[in-house]
Amino acid sequence: MNNKNSIGFIGLGVMGFPMASNLLEAEKELVVYDINEEQAAKLPFQERVTIAASKAELAEKVSIVLLMLPNSPHVQDAILSKDGLASNLSPGDLIVDMSSISSTVTKEISEELEKNKIEMIDAPVSGGQSGAVEGTLTFMVGGKKENFDKAFEFLQIMGEKIIHCGEVGSGQTVKIVNQLMSAVNLVSMSEGFTLGVKGGVDPEIMREVILNGSGRCWALEDRMPVILERNFEPGFTIDLHTKDISLALEVGKELQVPLYATTLVHELFKTMQVKGKGKNDNSAIINLYEELADIEVTKGSRVILQ
Repeated sequence: MNNKNSIGFIGLGVMGFPMASNLLEAEKELVVYDINEEQAAKLPFQERVTIAASKAELAEKVSIVLLMLPNSPHVQDAILSKDGLASNLSPGDLIVDMSSISSTVTKEISEELEKNKIEMIDAPVSGGQSGAVEGTLTFMVGGKKENFDKAFEFLQIMGEKIIHCGEVGSGQTVKIVNQLMSAVNLVSMSEGFTLGVKGGVDPEIMREVILNGSGRCWALEDRMPVILERNFEPGFTIDLHTKDISLALEVGKELQVPLYATTLVHELFKTMQVKGKGKNDNSAIINLYEELADIEVTKGSRVILQ
C-alpha cells in the first residue's frame, strides 16, 4: 500500500473529501493528510487509505500529490514550509494544485519548486460541491503538457472536462475570470429580478422568458431555481466567492487592469459577510436587494403596484 504508486491528497474539506472519495471509488490508493484527522478516517474504502501524520510523511510515500486547499497561504504552507512538500518530494515528482489561489502566487511557488526539480501544475475547478460529489467538475489546467498528460487520468476520475489552458498559472487565471463573471451574473440577475417582482411580474415567468433572451446566463439557469425555493444552503458559499472576487481584484491591480463591475460586486458580497451571511449559498446575494425593495423573489410572488 505505502508505495510510490499511491496518490497523495492534502485537503479533505467540502470539495476535497468527495474528490478523494471518487478516486478511491475508482480503486486508486491514497495517502492523505488533513489538519482534521477525523476527516481522513471518514473516507470510504479505508483499506486503500493511508493517513499520514504530516505533510513530510505523505511526501515520502508518493510521487504525485493533489492539493485542495482554501487559499494562497494554505498552499504556500503545504509546499514551502519547513515540513512541506518542496523539502520532502524527490526530483521529478509532481504537485497538482486544485485549489483556487492567486495566479501570481502559483507562479512564485512553481519557480521555487524548480530549484529542487519538482514539477507543478495548477488545476483549479469549477462545478461546486455537487460537481465534486458527482465527479463532473471542470478542470482548468496550467503547466507543461507532459505534466498535464501525467495527471490527466486522475483528473478525469474527478471531472468531466479537463482543459489545458497554457503555462503554469494560466489555469488559475481562467478560474479567476470565471468566478468574476459568475459573481457579476449573480448580482445582475438579483438586481433585475427584484425589479421585475416589484413591478408585479411572476419570477417564474420572467425566468422562462429570459432563458430564451439575451439576458440568459449561468445564474439564471443554475441559481434562480434555488432562490425560488428559498434554499440558501451551500452550495458554494458567499465567503468562498468573496475570496475568489478578491483574487480577481489582486490580479487586476498587479496587471494594471481596471475592474469596475468586479469592485462593486466585491463590496456587495462583503456586505453579506458583514451581515453574518457569509456561510450562505452565493445565490443569497439576492437577499440584499430583497431587503431594500421590501419584496421576496419566490414561487408565485407577484407584487401589484398601485
